Amino acid sequence: MLAEERQAFDEWRADPRNQAALDAMHELWGELAILKDAPPPTRARRGGVQLAVVAALVLAVVGGGSIAVSMLAAGNTIRTEAGQQKTQSLPDGSLVAVNVASRISYAINETHRFVRLKEGEAAFSVKASLEHPFIVKAGDYELRATGTAFNVRQRDGRIEVAVGKGRVSVCSAVGPNAGVTLASLEAGQLLTFPSTYSSSAFADLRPTDIAPEDVSEWRERVVTYEDASVRDVVRDFNRYFDKKLLVAPSGLEDRRVTIRLQVEDRDRAIATLAELLNVGVRQTPDGEMLVE
Repeated sequence: MLAEERQAFDEWRADPRNQAALDAMHELWGELAILKDAPPPTRARRGGVQLAVVAALVLAVVGGGSIAVSMLAAGNTIRTEAGQQKTQSLPDGSLVAVNVASRISYAINETHRFVRLKEGEAAFSVKASLEHPFIVKAGDYELRATGTAFNVRQRDGRIEVAVGKGRVSVCSAVGPNAGVTLASLEAGQLLTFPSTYSSSAFADLRPTDIAPEDVSEWRERVVTYEDASVRDVVRDFNRYFDKKLLVAPSGLEDRRVTIRLQVEDRDRAIATLAELLNVGVRQTPDGEMLVE
């Protein structure tokens, strides 16, 4: 994209209505990927109508934004289930690793690199390009990188961004402040914030330090929690296994814990957690249960 085209596009998306339209178009990319892989419908006329409706929706979303239309590309979706992790090369040469129970979609071409983290966690190793930033949309935000390694987690109404190499800018993607940089993170920094944007959300937020090698330690099936509730630890733990770990309803869920777990071995991880909490493990028909 030429410099004047980029400037025109930035001016176009400065209008909140245009930005909202662009966001909706990004959502459609993921849906188009599903349609692309779906089997053909039994009635040709009905299928034609469906595709026509999708095409009309895409054109309606971008409206008069000719630049946005030129950036449109077929979307692709990566999904993982409980216990499943995937690593995949992207069309621009970047690499994405997707953690358990996650869903992302992406649309990448010669001039545009866009990923939407709909739910879960993903680590990115971005091929450098000063001209074409690598953009990850999560919640009401865009995370922009030109060539870096970083991790994004979106769960339970919170977003966590950790940078292992380079720099990532956290920008608003909604409202009159769309496109405004709210925070800039360097290598070895982690920031957590609400997934829903508010003008005051970043007022008192400060990044914390993280060892670059720990930014995406989940790829080694290792998870670390600092002052987390047992409820959150167990909920996250259960994303790594089909068989669920339960907690007895005794107030144990509200206890706070700092722990590092190796979740490759389920039985050992449960034993480690139970030992730290000084609680027992009871076998039930639905799975193991932590009990005081």
